[in-house]
Amino acid sequence: MKKEEHISKRLKLQPCPIGKKGFCCKICLMGPCRVTKDIKGVCGASLDLIVARNILRFIAGGAAAHSGHSYHLLRFLNKNYPDDYIKLKAPDYLYRLWNKLKIIPKVRYEHFKDISESLHLSTMGVNADYKDVLKWCMKIGIIDGYYGMYLATELEDKKFGKPEIRQAKINLGVIKPDKVNIAVHGHEPMLAQALAKEAKKHKDINLIGVCCTGASLLSKQGIPLAAHFLLQENVISTGLVDAMVVDVQCIMPSVADLCECYHTKLITTNEIGRIPNALHLPIETEAQAKAVSKKIIQIARENKKKRTKVQKISRQENNVVVGFSEDNINIGDLADKIKHKEIKGIIGVVGCVNPRTDLQLWSGTFKKLSEDYIILATGCIAFEFGKYGLLDGKRFFHLGSCVNNSRIAEIFRRISKLLNKQITELPFLISCPMPITEKSIAIGFFFASLGVDVHFGYPFLISSDTKVTHFIENTLKNNFKSKIFLDTNPESFYSKIKKGLKIYS
Repeated sequence: MKKEEHISKRLKLQPCPIGKKGFCCKICLMGPCRVTKDIKGVCGASLDLIVARNILRFIAGGAAAHSGHSYHLLRFLNKNYPDDYIKLKAPDYLYRLWNKLKIIPKVRYEHFKDISESLHLSTMGVNADYKDVLKWCMKIGIIDGYYGMYLATELEDKKFGKPEIRQAKINLGVIKPDKVNIAVHGHEPMLAQALAKEAKKHKDINLIGVCCTGASLLSKQGIPLAAHFLLQENVISTGLVDAMVVDVQCIMPSVADLCECYHTKLITTNEIGRIPNALHLPIETEAQAKAVSKKIIQIARENKKKRTKVQKISRQENNVVVGFSEDNINIGDLADKIKHKEIKGIIGVVGCVNPRTDLQLWSGTFKKLSEDYIILATGCIAFEFGKYGLLDGKRFFHLGSCVNNSRIAEIFRRISKLLNKQITELPFLISCPMPITEKSIAIGFFFASLGVDVHFGYPFLISSDTKVTHFIENTLKNNFKSKIFLDTNPESFYSKIKKGLKIYS
C-alpha cells in the first residue's frame, strides 16, 4: 500500500467512545479496565477516581511540555529565574488564594517535582480520593501557566526581541518554486531563530514556518507561515520543500513517511525529539545553533537538485496583521471599551485545530462574535483565522504561539488592574474550540485558576455526567469564581455567548 493511501486510511479512524469519556484505565497491567458507574476496575478503582486520574495525567503532560520548553531555554541561555517567580507575576489576591489552598511550588525547580508527584499519586494504589486528585489539577495548571508559558515567553522576548506589529503572509502559497525552501516546525525557537538570521544572508533561501515555531517567527520577524498542525503533511507533499527542520511537540511521526515519498530532508534538532530515518543535528548552545543553521542551508541547497514529484498547489497567500503583545496592544483602550460597554468583552481563542471538528464553522462563529467581542488568538487556531482574512488587528489580534497564551493572561491582568477589579469580575472568556494536545487542557486549567471561564469545543474527559464533573464545577465556582464548560456545537456556543459573559458594572 502506498504511503499516501495510509494517510487516507488514518483519517477514517474513529475515537474510542469509552476512552473519550475517560472511562478507560490503563495505568497498570491488570487492565485496561473499562468501567461504568456500577462496575469498578480490577483494583477497585471507581469510575470517578479513574476519570480524575486521567484528567490529572493529561494536565501533567501539558505542563511537562510547556515547562520543558522553558527549561530548554534556560539551559540554552545559561539563565536562571527568581525563587518567587509566581509571586512576581500573579495578582496579589490570587497568590494569597493559591497559597491558602497550598497549590504553589515554593522552591526553584520544585514544579518539576510536582509534575512528577502528580504522575506518582495517580498511579495504581496511591491516591484513591478523586477530590484530592482533582485539586492537583489546579496546582499543575498554575505551574503550566507560570513556569511554562509565562517563563518561556519572557525568556524568548528577552533573547530574541518582542513581537512587532506588521503585515505578513500565511498559507501554502508562501512556498516558492524558484527558491530553496526550508520549513521550520515545532515549538522551541533556539535553532529557528539562528536559522532565520542565517537565511537572510542567502538570496536563494526561502524560510517558512509551520505550527508554533512558525507562529513565533511570524510574530517576531514576519517570516511567512505556511501551515498549522493539520497542514504539516501538505507542506511536504508540495514537493517543493527541500528540508523540514523540527524540534519538539506537535510533529506528526507521519512526516517521516511523507519525506520518503518526496525528496524532502527531515532534520531533528532536539535531543529528546528523535524520528527514525531523520538526520539528527541536536543543538544545546548558541554556537551549535549557528553552525547547524549553516549546515542545514547547505543540505537544503544540495537537496533542491533532487526535486522530482512537484505538485500543483494553490498559490494563494493571505495577508495578515501580526506581532501583538501585552506591551503594544492598547490596554487602556480595551479597558475603556469594557467600562463604557462599547464591547461585550474579550475572548481569548487558543489551542489547536482538530480534524474531527468543523474548522470553517468554528471560524465563522468567532467572526460573528467579533461584532461584539475583541478576539485574542494564538497558535494554530490563529492561522485558521488568518486563512479567512480575520487577522486584521482591529477585532482579531494575533499574539503568537501557544506558550504565548501568557500574553492573554497578562492582558487580562493589566486590564483588571486598570479597572480596579478582579479578573473574574470582568467579561473575559477563554475558548479552546478544537483541542488536540494535553497542553490545551493544561492551558484551560491555568486560566480557570485565574478566575476566567473556559470553554472546550471537543470532549476530553469532562463530557459525562459524573461526580468528577460536578466537583470540578463546584470547586471552580467556590474557590476561583470560574467554570470549565463543554460545547461541541458552534451554533449552540454562539447562542450562549451572545447572552453575555460576566458583565462589568
